Amino acid sequence: MVSLSKIYLLRIILKLRKKVCRRLYSNMFALVILSPFTVFAQDISSSQTIIPAHDVSTLYQALQTANANGQTDIQLSPGIYRLTSTLVISAPSIRLIGDSTDPSLIRFVGRGMRSLSQVENLITVRAKHFSLDGITLTDAGNHLIQISGESGADFPVIKNCVLQDSFQQLLKVSSSDHSSNTSDYGTVQNCEFKYTQGIGPNFYIGGIDAHGARGWNVLNNVFRDIASPDNRPAEFAIHFWNGASNNVVEGNTIIDCDRGIGFGLKGKPASAGAIINNLIVHHDNNDPGADVGIILEQSPKTQILDNRVYLAHNYPNAIEYRFSETTEAAIIDNTTNKPIRKRDGATASLIGNKREKELTNLVSPDELLLISSSE
Repeated sequence: MVSLSKIYLLRIILKLRKKVCRRLYSNMFALVILSPFTVFAQDISSSQTIIPAHDVSTLYQALQTANANGQTDIQLSPGIYRLTSTLVISAPSIRLIGDSTDPSLIRFVGRGMRSLSQVENLITVRAKHFSLDGITLTDAGNHLIQISGESGADFPVIKNCVLQDSFQQLLKVSSSDHSSNTSDYGTVQNCEFKYTQGIGPNFYIGGIDAHGARGWNVLNNVFRDIASPDNRPAEFAIHFWNGASNNVVEGNTIIDCDRGIGFGLKGKPASAGAIINNLIVHHDNNDPGADVGIILEQSPKTQILDNRVYLAHNYPNAIEYRFSETTEAAIIDNTTNKPIRKRDGATASLIGNKREKELTNLVSPDELLLISSSE
């Protein structure tokens, strides 16, 4: 069990986080959070070459130059870029820059959601310090983006983007079982992940599916309708597993997704990290695979703090912690309409959690408007 002194410290930090923005930026540094208690500085200053692209042909040409030299910003003009092959990022510090205030103006469109015998991503990242800002990605045969941890693709940043409609997980973070390399210190911020028809094409879909990732921050994103068309639940809106550790998932809104946030999986554990101040709501909309809001599975020393979970479907539990390997977890100050349940020998400290049956008492008027727009 977590010590009382550590629980007290967690609650103090949680209160401070509500008053002070934890994320700080300057022209020279971005903060990388490994846990709620550990901060490292990442130097992102560099002399970037700028190449404009105004159509799909100039985009491919610009990327060829960027991969030869690295440290390149590709500035994209408004338009629809119909991709005929994967954009492979193979050199460090390449940034694809659209419109951070309106990502709908720049659209990368693949060849459609469909079952394939070979991988078809819109973007595959195999190098460090990749950044994607202000772009809509849609219609992929596999993933919209794959971050290849097996290639050492650390420090990726995806922000102010819309990721929608792929046949498998929208954002995949991979790590080969035969490689010691993982993707570390990534940031996903202020993005929207969704299936535009209100349900996915199959059960093997998800929002962020991260194998082995360490020190990632998933902050202030919206996830909608990541739902299976049959009774096999879709993968999570956000899932860190298969050796993942010290990841922070904070301030996200998850609407009508089969499963909300998961750390670990039986036989594929995670460890440490924190799930903080997220809002998870699932209406009673007859999604056949609707499941749990938050779950720890073989994920020791993990914190679930100050989340709100409201599930109107028939699944009995809002939050679960499972398996004997889940130890020293802290589940503190969460508000749910259904139980927090221990399963299969897990142990955790539960402090200050409460039940609330009415959705209107759990969300603000602005949040209620955002949630209702999905009904």
